[in-house]
Amino acid sequence: MKKLLPPLLCLFVSFSGLGQVKWSLATEHQQGLPPSVQVYVTTDSLDGKPFKAYYLIADLKDPKLEIAARVGNGKRYTPKEYYEQEAGNVIAVVNTTFFSFADNSNLNLVMNNGKVLATQASVRQKNPNGPDTLTLYPTTGAIGFFRNRTADVAWAYNLGKRQKTMELASPYAAIENNQAAPEPSKRTVKGMKRWKPQVAVGGGPVLVQKGQVHITAEEEQRGGSYFRGPHPRTAMGYTQDQKLIILMVEGRNKGVAEGATLDQLAQLMVQLGCHEALNLDGGGSSALYIKGKDTIKPSDKNGQRPVPAVLVFKYKE
Repeated sequence: MKKLLPPLLCLFVSFSGLGQVKWSLATEHQQGLPPSVQVYVTTDSLDGKPFKAYYLIADLKDPKLEIAARVGNGKRYTPKEYYEQEAGNVIAVVNTTFFSFADNSNLNLVMNNGKVLATQASVRQKNPNGPDTLTLYPTTGAIGFFRNRTADVAWAYNLGKRQKTMELASPYAAIENNQAAPEPSKRTVKGMKRWKPQVAVGGGPVLVQKGQVHITAEEEQRGGSYFRGPHPRTAMGYTQDQKLIILMVEGRNKGVAEGATLDQLAQLMVQLGCHEALNLDGGGSSALYIKGKDTIKPSDKNGQRPVPAVLVFKYKE
């Protein structure tokens, strides 16, 4: 496994197939951050196209670092608004889950203090073999943070009335023989076991497993042009020595930043040292707000998009 990138003013990372990208300490965003958290920026090209991105690296073993999930409880707020609502020394706020514009509901897992605040939603799609619609039960990727200050990326699903959070060894086959598979259960999924993070957020697809590019978009029912083309992106992962990596890619900014594909995103996360990583909601939702300042330029014309869930990073005084 590649060692962590040191907190130097300027560093170079060679990407297989992506050329060489130059990262510099983002001094504008470093002000007010503890030594265990650094922010880097690049404006180098990506595969010959205009590119701009930031990444935040934080030591999960720092006992003063606190991570919490926040939800809008039926409403959506911008990361800046979540930041302003939060008490204490807030370091950063980042967008997380995919969501429904119709009712502002989260479509992926959200947990805080060990309690489930939102579960993975089912998906309805037209049956390609008939006039009816199919109800699918995908298991999308999630990242969890545990009491022992470690992180884990898993394919998660919630079972039963108590919504017990379970971990699967691989994404659930939501379609079998062109028909919808039954909802995941201990009967239908072998090797399913409890997953007990204190804080977790979902998105998908998973991008990196065991330090290698491993994208499970098809298995997680993550199709469509958004998941194929270059777009603004939010990705999150961790290294083997428990350093959290949040990568924020600017996009839809012609001539300045055109975004990244999932494959490019996964390669970037591998080369930043991630042992596991996943994609979160991107596009107009992508926003990393640090100490009262935006990093990337949000792609929505009105600025930051209101979202129903975020991760908040705080530092004990």
